[in-house]
Amino acid sequence: IRHGWVWVFSLLIFFFNYFLLPGGLSYVLLLTPLWIYLLYATNRLKTTLVLLLPLVIYAFIHLLNGVNVGYYFVSLSMISALVFFVFAVYFLVNNYPINLDVIFRDIAILNFILTVGCLPLLFLPAIRETVWYMVPLTDNLRLIPRLKLFASEAAHYSFLFAPIAIYFYSRVLFFKVSNPLLALVIVTVPLILSFSLGVLLGLAISGLLTCCVYFNRIFASRSKRMGVVLTALGLSGLFILAFYLFPGNPLFFRIHNIFNGHDTSARGRTYEAFILANKIAALKSYWWGIGPGQLKLIARDLVIQYYYYFKIPETIRIPNAAAETIAYFGYFGFAIRMLTELYLFVRTRVYANPYRLWLFLFVFIYQFTGSYITNVSEYIIWILVFSNVFPEYARSFSSSSKPSKQL
Repeated sequence: IRHGWVWVFSLLIFFFNYFLLPGGLSYVLLLTPLWIYLLYATNRLKTTLVLLLPLVIYAFIHLLNGVNVGYYFVSLSMISALVFFVFAVYFLVNNYPINLDVIFRDIAILNFILTVGCLPLLFLPAIRETVWYMVPLTDNLRLIPRLKLFASEAAHYSFLFAPIAIYFYSRVLFFKVSNPLLALVIVTVPLILSFSLGVLLGLAISGLLTCCVYFNRIFASRSKRMGVVLTALGLSGLFILAFYLFPGNPLFFRIHNIFNGHDTSARGRTYEAFILANKIAALKSYWWGIGPGQLKLIARDLVIQYYYYFKIPETIRIPNAAAETIAYFGYFGFAIRMLTELYLFVRTRVYANPYRLWLFLFVFIYQFTGSYITNVSEYIIWILVFSNVFPEYARSFSSSSKPSKQL
């Protein structure tokens, strides 16, 4: 495997995975024959096929409960394609010397250059929506353009950029780096321009938890303690100053709407998603769900009636990966999802690596507030979480400690 091809492929997937494709489709899915070939060439195909058996069992149960066969197998094929992708890329990341540091740095720099290049497009309405998301954030708030580059929406863009942002944030926290301020600006400005509060809040909460776990390591030196304290005080001061000088700014207005329950996006991505998922699963089976691809058929009216849509959208879905799992695969499928994540957390010793721990906490939290079960970006993050990437972050253990295990 040549590093040049891995580099080019990584950049193309990050920036153009969904570009010019219909909703739900991605270039990763279109490359399924390549993933199958790689698994076959590395003698991993049989193992992957065995791991697809739960989907076969679910298909048998769903067919007995009654499904639209056409829609069902289209969705099942997409999920199976993601399984091939996950295991192929997982094998490559863990068995070949792929320089993720170079890839992450180049993505961050190119992303920042594109971000700066997108600013003039705000004044060109004809092409503005190519890279800016022009959908209202919340009720009674004027339209704010949000950076999405070539993704389908701003939240998807910022979610995919999260692993790169966490990488640079954790480097500043755990290592002595040159020009830390420049690195922080390069990764933070695009996130702020995307204005995805779900991703930003997920990064903040997961980062705070990681800092608590590695408190002694982060605050080992006096200079690091002073730097973190001054940064925290500076941010707090800016927040308080902005609150008093600009109380009606979009950020505070949306936070106010969220806490008062007036933010339809926040409600729809959190507790309302689980209410809907429970109602939808009940249409067939609480334990097994309604099956993939059936939401648009048997639950469309239920979703429309629940939200009282003024303008009915073309695509009806649950914008929450955990809740969507309940709807499609029932509470048994949701339990499998949670147990698998926790088992792999222990099995691959995620807690021994600050970067992987931060990434795990972020994606674990975010699955309850967004994403969807065929989201390629989420699976890329899970691959990084459970792979032995960036071993330089690994926590110092005694010589008797075992290294991180592979699956």
